[in-house]
Amino acid sequence: MTEQFLSIGEVLALLAEEFPDVTISKIRFLESQGLITPERTASGYRKFTKPEVDRLRFILREQKDNFLPLRVIRDRLEGETSDGFLRPQDVTDPSMPRGIQLPSPGHPTNRQGAVAPGSGAGVDNSRKPLAPKRRERLSRNDVLDATGVSTEMLAVLEKMKLVRPRMMGVDPYFDETDRDIVHLAGRLAALGIDPRLLMTWRLSAEREADVFEPLVRSALSARGVNALGDSSSEAMKLLDDLIALGEELRTALLRNVTKGLRPEG
Repeated sequence: MTEQFLSIGEVLALLAEEFPDVTISKIRFLESQGLITPERTASGYRKFTKPEVDRLRFILREQKDNFLPLRVIRDRLEGETSDGFLRPQDVTDPSMPRGIQLPSPGHPTNRQGAVAPGSGAGVDNSRKPLAPKRRERLSRNDVLDATGVSTEMLAVLEKMKLVRPRMMGVDPYFDETDRDIVHLAGRLAALGIDPRLLMTWRLSAEREADVFEPLVRSALSARGVNALGDSSSEAMKLLDDLIALGEELRTALLRNVTKGLRPEG
């Protein structure tokens, strides 16, 4: 039987009832952190299998019900089944608010010596962080083919510094984050938002980064020069958590300020 694949939009629709605040950018962020690894079409678009959707659902439940940071969720994902996928019933909230089945025997919370999240006990501080994913190198034509935007629109986005190609010799190249930005800009343009108005998003992101920067730099210097590798790892985990929480807060605030645009009832 041929395996069924879902687009990122179909995955979003599938999860919307249980996770109304989840966004496409949130799913892409989880992918950038190596927590999910959807396959890609020849054009670069994501396609999700059912096990990958189950894994994504588990991550979102752990964030929503247990308020766990991504690094703890990553530990649990790495500690489960040999194929790395968590099943829908493998939920770790001890209160079981949704009446979901108990975790499987292989789940970390059912193992001998398991402790409650946040207790600080039983944490394996020797675990090495995941190696950062090597960034893709995409030509201008690669980005145009994958996103479907015009050459003129890509030029506008470059001029506004929404995407910033790097140089490899005499040729510019983009990475997967640039491609995602161009793709999202194209979808917003299709809904009527002029690309030049996207400067609002760029400035907002830069202000948010300004808030994060002193916290991350402080974490980098916390352990001194002799422990640079360790402090760098902790700082990057902190940055990941700040970005994820910032996105969730931003989505909640936007929903709040646009309540007046929705009909009551």
